[in-house]
Order: sequence, then structure tokens, then C-alpha cells
Amino acid sequence: MARRLPPLNPLRSFEVAARHNSFARAADELAVTPAAVSRQVKLLEDYFGVEFFTREAGGVSLTPEARAYASALSRTFQQIAAATDEFRTHHTSSILTVRGYTTFLVKWLVPRLPEFQKLHPQIKVRLTSGTVNDIARGEADIVFRYGGSPWPGFRAVLLFRDELVPVCSPALLRAVRGRGRLLAPAQIKTMPLLSLEARRQDWPDWFQQAGETLPREQVQSFADLAVVHEFARRGLGVALAQRGYIDEDLAAGNLVVISKEVLRRELGYYALASSDSAGRSKVAAFMDWLEQAGGPDAAGRTGRRAG
Repeated sequence: MARRLPPLNPLRSFEVAARHNSFARAADELAVTPAAVSRQVKLLEDYFGVEFFTREAGGVSLTPEARAYASALSRTFQQIAAATDEFRTHHTSSILTVRGYTTFLVKWLVPRLPEFQKLHPQIKVRLTSGTVNDIARGEADIVFRYGGSPWPGFRAVLLFRDELVPVCSPALLRAVRGRGRLLAPAQIKTMPLLSLEARRQDWPDWFQQAGETLPREQVQSFADLAVVHEFARRGLGVALAQRGYIDEDLAAGNLVVISKEVLRRELGYYALASSDSAGRSKVAAFMDWLEQAGGPDAAGRTGRRAG
């Protein structure tokens, strides 16, 4: 026998109105007028031959008899939404919006993305750069942030920690070195030094660890990390580079590491998904993949924290 179901549009209007206990707020969610919600609810009441709401001058209130039915409908619509998201992720094209620092996206994420696309061809990753301070507005599904744990309210995957090494072009190294491939910190101190404005403390910290001091005015700073790296590639100075960003430049011979001294910190780069969205299939698939792509730092260092 065919299942006898109430008309679905009135059913949905009733569920939303019951959840808000207001026709006006239900109308806002459904993008219709309160009068349209009222008409839909009246159709459902006529279908059953009962009243679901007590209509008063100050608004409406759900009748006790309808409360359990409304609760069951809410659970059902949530299950439909979850099943739809699951189907869309696995069987249709689904867009995942990812936001992060430009250099991070270009140097770390993009070279690894083909692997994710092979595993999940139905998920189309859209990259956006710029500020990553807030994902609460829903402008991105996942953001990449630099900092330290914990990240309350987010599922967080640590990709890599700070591992800063001095690099320059092979030509600049040849111009200043003796017979060895590496330079002493005292030699590096005399060279043009390049830095990101937002991370001016990196060079002083590196020299302090190496047993040297460095006046801040000896460092040329830039607002864009891509400019810092390009200056280094062109032989215009030495950059203190994140090891995770320079694999391709090292392999191509554009840059060389000129010291064994490595500045390591507990701070690092994290992928963050809000606790509300972390369970969605496309988000979970990307975060799970990042745990593998991040290497040793990511392994075993994922957090699922709520508020």
C-alpha cells in the first residue's frame, strides 16, 4: 500500500512555526509572509481535523497535543537534511570553501590538493585568501590559522609547527661563503636580512638561540610574505623561512638553507572547522585528509572541541 503522508509544504511550515512558536519568525526562516505560514498551518489542521495552535491577540502557542508531533517532525527534517548533505557529498558536485593566508595556500596546500581531489572528485575546493580571524559568519567551511592550541569551539588539526631556517639564493651564498656550504650565525648577521612585518621577532629569536644579538633596524620588513621569498630568490637577502613553505624552492635550487640552526616553537599552523560544521561530510572528509597530509605534526594532534 502507498504511504499516506500529509501535504509536505504545510508539514514543513508547521514544523518551523512550532519550533519558533511564532508565525512571524517562521516566515523569516522560510522567506515567506506570516500570512502564508498561517495558511499552510491551517491546511494541515484541516487535513487532521484538529487545531495545532491556540491563536491569541499576542501571538500563537502550540497545543499540548501537537507538541510531541512537532518534536518528531523536527527530528525527521534534521535526518532528511543530513541524508541530503551525505548524498550531495558522495554523488554530486559539492563546493568546499577554504580560507587561509596566501603563502600558506600557494606553498603548502595547493601542491597537496591533487591527492585530495583524486580521493574525493565530487568535492570542489574553492580557495579564498585574506583575513582568517572569523569563520562564524559562514564565509568559509574551513580556515587555516597560525597560533597555539587549544581552539575552543572548533575541530582543530595541527599541520606543522614553527620550524624556521635561514635561506638565500645559491648566488648570494657563493658570494659570501668560504669553502663550506653553511655559514656561521656571525656571518649571516652581516648579510641583508628579510622579514615579514607581522613576524619581526623571528630574526632576533633565531640569533638569540644561536648566541648572537641583532638590532631590529638591521632587518628589512615587508607586509607580504611572498615578497620576502621573492627577494630571497633574487639574491637580495636572507629570509628566515618556514620549512613547510620552501620544499619546492629547495628542490628546484632557487633557495638553499645556509645554517644548521633551526628555530622551533610550539606555535604552528592549524586547520579549523567549527563544531557545528565539522560533522558535515565534505568538511569531515577534508579534515580527515589533512590529518594525513600534515605529516608527523598532524598525526595524533587533532582536537574536537565544543564551545
